[in-house]
Amino acid sequence: MPNTVSDPDSGAASTISTEIGFGLRFFALLLLASIVFWVFTLHARLGPLQRSIAYLSAVLERVLMNGNAVSYDDNIVVETLTLNVNHECTGIFVFVLFASFVLAYPTGWRARFLGLVAGLPLLFAINVFRLATLARIVEVYPGAFFYFHEYVWQGFFMVIVLVGAITWAERYG
Repeated sequence: MPNTVSDPDSGAASTISTEIGFGLRFFALLLLASIVFWVFTLHARLGPLQRSIAYLSAVLERVLMNGNAVSYDDNIVVETLTLNVNHECTGIFVFVLFASFVLAYPTGWRARFLGLVAGLPLLFAINVFRLATLARIVEVYPGAFFYFHEYVWQGFFMVIVLVGAITWAERYG
C-alpha cells in the first residue's frame, strides 16, 4: 500500500511504497541506535549485563551440560581458560537489529510492544545458551571454540533474528 508524499520543489505528489518506507525507517533506526551507542559510550556501561550473562551462562553450562564453568566478574572460567563476556557478547547489537525491525514495521504499537516483550527476552535466553555451549566446547574440544564462536553461532544467531522477525511480521503485520 503506497504512501503519498508531496514533493516540496514541484508541488507534485510522489508515491513511496510501504516497503521502501519500512526500509528507510529500519535503517534510520539502526543509524540512530548506532549514534546513541557511540555518543553515550554505552559499551562502557554494560558491565552489569555482562556480569549477569557470565553468571547465567556458567550456571547453565554446569546444570544442563554437566560442565565445570564458573563465573567471576564478567568472565566465564572453564578449567584454565577464561572467556570474557565483553559488550559484544551481550547480544546488544542483535537486540538493536531486532528492535529496529519491529519498531520500523508498519503495524500498530500494541503489536510492536508484544514483539519487543516476547522477542528481546527470547534473544537474551538464546545468547545465554550460546555462551554456555561455547563454555562447554572450550571444556571438551578447545580447538573448536573459534570456529563455533565466529561462524556457527554468529550465523545461527542471525538466522534466529531473521526467522523471529519474519514470524512476528507474518502474525502482526
